[in-house]
Amino acid sequence: MEVIICCLFTEGRPGKEAMSTETGRVLNRSRSWTDLPIEILSCIADRLSIIELLSFRGTCKDFHSASSAAIGADKYPWILFHKPNSSECLILDEPRSKTYKRNIPDLQGATCLASYQGWLLVFRDESVFFFCPFSLAKIALPDFPHNQIEGHDAAFSDLPTSPNCMVAVLNAIDHDFFEMNIISKGQTEWTQYKISRRTPNLYLTSNLTVATFNRESEEFNFTDTIKYTLTFSAKDKNWKPYNIVPATYENKHIPGLPFRHWWSSYSGDTIEQKRDKLDIEDDEYVVVCGLTYRRPGYNDPVVYQNEVVDRSPTKTRMRRAVWIQPRFFEAHPNQHW
Repeated sequence: MEVIICCLFTEGRPGKEAMSTETGRVLNRSRSWTDLPIEILSCIADRLSIIELLSFRGTCKDFHSASSAAIGADKYPWILFHKPNSSECLILDEPRSKTYKRNIPDLQGATCLASYQGWLLVFRDESVFFFCPFSLAKIALPDFPHNQIEGHDAAFSDLPTSPNCMVAVLNAIDHDFFEMNIISKGQTEWTQYKISRRTPNLYLTSNLTVATFNRESEEFNFTDTIKYTLTFSAKDKNWKPYNIVPATYENKHIPGLPFRHWWSSYSGDTIEQKRDKLDIEDDEYVVVCGLTYRRPGYNDPVVYQNEVVDRSPTKTRMRRAVWIQPRFFEAHPNQHW
């Protein structure tokens, strides 16, 4: 339902009366924007884009309070770029082709493992935590079993503030095994599961590009560049390998993936076309963390895959990036997993 609010203001002169030029009748008393009822301020906040919302919240205490439940009205993903040795981040509003710069110390030297509903799963300084880069909200997770992250792929099932949230991190620990560490909300330790890479019909490579969670089956799905998928049931604790085949008439009876896979070159095309605007230097390649989100008009969630953009011999320095749905979430300073 669309709400249209018609107000009459005399800026800078509160208390003055607005007069009808035809009858001289008093129509209304002017009032300052800061005197608007909390219900109207909240209605306005709910319709603001994420950048507008940040400005709105910084106006005054009443505006800040009225926008406590607002999360931002942007529907499509943005890209956040961060350097390993700097806290200065560049954010690309890709649909509008606008860029913003913001200082985010928590992303300096960090590796983003997953992105979902405006939250990032981040590894930094040997710790794993949830992070919202627009509100700077942070939720720490229990100590991760490894002090380094390399070649890991991850997904989480729900908002980290939800009691149903689960996190799964998969990696190939050697030529013989895949290892997955999983934790559910309220648990204090990660649980480890392993599967032999020599298991029959398991052809998954260590080049993992997609990780997502299927709520209906309660399964985590991990897909590689060769298009093999390994699923792990959070309910039954069972592994299942699959070979991904094209959707054709002959294959119509084969179960489909529970998400839509956005085309693999999308990040690369977007970044290469805007290298100058994104301040990406000639000797830099970009490592992109993917995203799972609900795209308007699609029943299944859409997945942007993990990518490495332009890893040629002349590119010797790395820039990190992550797709993110622009959302503003707050967390209590003492909130724990």
